[in-house]
Amino acid sequence: MSAASIVVVSPHSDDGVLSLGASMARWARSGARVELLTVLALDPESSAPTRGWDLRAGFATEGEAARARRTEDAAACEVLGVVPRWLPFGSVDFDRHGDDDAVWRAVADVAGGADVVLVPGSPLSHPDHAWLHELLQARLPAERLALYAEQPYTLKQEATPFAPAPAGARERLAKWRAVRAYRSQLPLLRMRRSLRRGPLRLAWADERIAWSAEAGSRLRER
Repeated sequence: MSAASIVVVSPHSDDGVLSLGASMARWARSGARVELLTVLALDPESSAPTRGWDLRAGFATEGEAARARRTEDAAACEVLGVVPRWLPFGSVDFDRHGDDDAVWRAVADVAGGADVVLVPGSPLSHPDHAWLHELLQARLPAERLALYAEQPYTLKQEATPFAPAPAGARERLAKWRAVRAYRSQLPLLRMRRSLRRGPLRLAWADERIAWSAEAGSRLRER
């Protein structure tokens, strides 16, 4: 019986871990190969000035933001036991560095052979998240597609989309440690790195996934 191959698609460098950190730790611990693919990980060579989110985080250029946020992402992935992958496309605050077809080809190069690909599914309130959801849902085979609830947004909204995914204390502790790696992002998310607030509350919140019947069976067969 072969090990499962799982790709979690993250719009930006933190979304995947904030949303599915405990689940990724559980899958990796069970023997699955788990890759976290950040699509809008920015161009590390770009000298374009920041604006919006990355400017508020204290970064002067797109390249500086890309390099710093990838370092944080790599540290979080090491905690969870997953493999980070980054694509150099720009977020809504920068040039995209490619059209929809270019983004799709780059995603397919990484996720094309995965048993299951998890894509943001709710609430999709950020334009980057909504765009990526629409692009991938239209092109990924339904039998390999699953949707996940985006955190911390569902937690803040007290929303409960999809079904809760199982996670034990060990996986939740790993998520707490991983979330704390995003030092540049936590202040913008109104989280503190302290034990009692922010990351700990997020680590104990439900992670929620909408599995298609085909995607769920593909994992169970492995």
